[in-house]
Amino acid sequence: MWAKIYYYFDVGGWCMWGIALCSVLALAVFLERLFALHKEIVLPRSLAIEVQDLVRRGLIAEAVTLCRKKESPLGRVIQVGLENAGKLRERIKELVNEVGQREASRLGRYMAILNTTISVAPMLGFLGTVIGMVDLFTSVAAVGEVTNIGMIADGIYKALYTTVFGLVVAIPATLFYRFLSARVESLVLEMEEVSFKIVDLIKNE
Repeated sequence: MWAKIYYYFDVGGWCMWGIALCSVLALAVFLERLFALHKEIVLPRSLAIEVQDLVRRGLIAEAVTLCRKKESPLGRVIQVGLENAGKLRERIKELVNEVGQREASRLGRYMAILNTTISVAPMLGFLGTVIGMVDLFTSVAAVGEVTNIGMIADGIYKALYTTVFGLVVAIPATLFYRFLSARVESLVLEMEEVSFKIVDLIKNE
């Protein structure tokens, strides 16, 4: 297997190393975000329940302390609402939205890297193919005539390796990106829903 991998890198040249780097980055970002976007890390279910219970009993300071102890994106959003308890609903909502947008941005951290690999990997693949084709036709031009059609076919399929590997990296990276984007969107919507419930409990009409 290693001999085969070495062969692909040898034939593909430096473009293959670029594609390999894209694959490592895409996988690393996917795994890191997969863990970071776990629902219990972003939206601890028990936190929302306990905070609502404390707020209903008028224990706002204890609810703020709980948010600080249970560090999470949801906790940071709720905390700013609690710290402004008693203000007008629209004002609290505005502050909660502001922190919520910051947390949403954090949830999408590193996604730009993943998105970049989706574009760069196939482009490196096409570049490797073009370089291979140029080398092939330069060799043919140097000989002056095509004496063996097998030589042309051999050069073409070797040149296409990088395109294949570029697409092999870009296709799963696209699926990773779509999955994580949908995950972030879903978590942000849920965080917004929970925080607005708290806002309704602490507002001053």
